[in-house]
Amino acid sequence: MSEIFSKDGFDADGEFNPMPQLWDGIDWNDPSLYQLTSDELAALNDGPVLPQPPAPVISELSPDAHAPTPSPHASSPAGGELLSEHLRDANLSTWAARNATRPVIRCRTPPPRLSDAQKASRKIKQDQRTEIAKHLHDAVAKHLQEQKITVELLSLTHGVTPQHINDLINNQTKYRTARKIHLTNALIHAKAKEMNSDQPNGSRYTLVELREMVAEDPQMQNLTRVEKATYVAALSEHREKRVSSVRANNMAAARDVLVTTERVVKELDDLRVRTGTYGTLFVVRGHINDTIQSTMHGTDNSEDFWDDVFESPMADVLRQYEQWGCTQNQNLNQRDSLETVRKQARKLIVRGLIALTGKKDITMNYNNYETAIVETYAVQLVGWPQGVKFISPSNIGTVGEIRKLRDTLRAKTCYWAALTPAEVKAHTAALDVRQLTGETVRQPRKKRSDAGISRKRKAAPTGGQGNNHNRRLSKKGKKNANTQHSEAPKSAEFVVTSDEDEDGGEPE
Repeated sequence: MSEIFSKDGFDADGEFNPMPQLWDGIDWNDPSLYQLTSDELAALNDGPVLPQPPAPVISELSPDAHAPTPSPHASSPAGGELLSEHLRDANLSTWAARNATRPVIRCRTPPPRLSDAQKASRKIKQDQRTEIAKHLHDAVAKHLQEQKITVELLSLTHGVTPQHINDLINNQTKYRTARKIHLTNALIHAKAKEMNSDQPNGSRYTLVELREMVAEDPQMQNLTRVEKATYVAALSEHREKRVSSVRANNMAAARDVLVTTERVVKELDDLRVRTGTYGTLFVVRGHINDTIQSTMHGTDNSEDFWDDVFESPMADVLRQYEQWGCTQNQNLNQRDSLETVRKQARKLIVRGLIALTGKKDITMNYNNYETAIVETYAVQLVGWPQGVKFISPSNIGTVGEIRKLRDTLRAKTCYWAALTPAEVKAHTAALDVRQLTGETVRQPRKKRSDAGISRKRKAAPTGGQGNNHNRRLSKKGKKNANTQHSEAPKSAEFVVTSDEDEDGGEPE
């Protein structure tokens, strides 16, 4: 289909420009052109309703929102449960997300951008520190060269390797016993929270400055006993929170694992030098989304142990360990569930009993503990936690009590102790006295359901040897019979050699 336009629709250059008088009369900078009139807005509002989001999402985010248009997916209960399940499993990429009830160690915020003057000032300070570090490096290098010569002389004098002397010189430990919280540290911690909480990184007060502030603050002088205890409790809570909190993201968790693993490896190597022990370390991730690098370390030739005993390289064991850890898919609450902690407590109690008595087939008896365990094996379980009833861990019904028992067993405050013969006699005498007073010391065994009813015994078979195959064998007889059937001749009476086979000979 073609159209015919008049010559007025074309400009001087021959380009098509229909109705030039209309376009030229419009002011394109007028804001009213880009605003809708009331009639146009009413016409739009009367138009079709736009689709609304699903009902479960709106109800969770804004309970006061208007009810959305019903849809077949939102009206189905099964669809809502499936959607909520997807929402719960949407953010499982970090350890903190999988432990939503645990406190989180917040990441440090990046420092603000520096001005040109600040950059120049820092550049001058950096150059000064670089010059000081260079002089120190030269002095240390000179000292190390002198030390190397001294070590070589000592190795020749005493007949040992230079590496052995270097291990003795550089051997040290980074772990120290945690000291009791001092009031001075508690006051500095409180002052740091007060002064550095709103300060950006790079502008916070140093430790020396905080000490001076504490010394000059009149409110921190002449404190009462209650005020001192409050400051100490605040610092103790802060330290406990840092230890028991979880890392906020995968990068922080991976960095923490890397630094801690390096410290543990250094401690194992130093312990090997001091005591001659062997040690093996495996560190693997606990979830498929974690970015932690699996690590293994063995002192000396510990890697040969896995090849010699398990016939598997140490790297294969690490790989299988990592696969097992990823398939567990458990957070901290799931790892400390009631059934899991019960199992741990049972194992700790039984292992301690086996280690002390030396009997691998021994079992724990809680009902007759005083007689079947203490009186029989002369051992006693010391330090059972207060508030926890002395029963089998399988019968403890609260998570708090079973965790309390498990923690005391791990800390060795609840342990097995051997009794002397005099203590055993005193214990037996105390049991007899309690029994004379009417207390039930030895609980009787459960009776059979048909107790007191006479039962007929089967008559022994009569006859000669022909009926022996119908006779029921005792346990000892069965054992001897199995032993006889399982025994095989030590070697063949005649051995056929290859020469006889080639010559066509037959055995006699």
